[in-house]
Amino acid sequence: MGIGVIKEAQYIRNVLETYLPKLWDGKQSILELKKANFNWRQMEWVGWYFEYKGRKTLVDQIGGGEGPKYGNTTLDYQKHFVWDFKSHILNSSSHLWAILNDCEAVNSCIEENDGIGFIISLGRAIYNDENGSFYKWHEELKGGKSDYVKKRIARGALSRKRKTAFELHEYLMIFLQNKEQIDRAINEKWLSGDAQIGWRNADGSPRRAKYRIKVNSISDWARV
Repeated sequence: MGIGVIKEAQYIRNVLETYLPKLWDGKQSILELKKANFNWRQMEWVGWYFEYKGRKTLVDQIGGGEGPKYGNTTLDYQKHFVWDFKSHILNSSSHLWAILNDCEAVNSCIEENDGIGFIISLGRAIYNDENGSFYKWHEELKGGKSDYVKKRIARGALSRKRKTAFELHEYLMIFLQNKEQIDRAINEKWLSGDAQIGWRNADGSPRRAKYRIKVNSISDWARV
């Protein structure tokens, strides 16, 4: 791995560890996303908050900006190298596979750039909404139930538990330089390209296949 990637990764890690809090409060995070008009209505606010806060903090401190776009997928950040932000909940020892991004977008980025890096915020979700007050607060903030929620209720599907906070443990950073390294990681069985196959979006359209990564099995050659 080139010295340029390693140096940029060190800069990024230092900035994130210095400026981002270790505890992300759900209400504060959603209100910050609302003020920025960035995906604040989404139930899975942890990932959106990291994407927004991580990019904004890096741009403010070391420059750079949004990464390249491939189809409907926009990668999160680019200084010299391209980086994508992901969050992963580790509340259970069975939660070892983290979903990354669209396989075609990742492959295209690797072909057109000097590889791609992933920055994964690992931590523990806090579910402190036994009385449903957090869910009610978010629904009221959005102005009432969305069409998606109404359809879920109509078909009798249960609502998922709401994360009221996220406790950050560490940043996991990897960098893949070319398709050969993608294939090597897949052969080593800590990377897979089968995530979300068979899943559907809220509008019923099929989701595109995504890479996923086994966070406790990553080879040293890919870590930065």
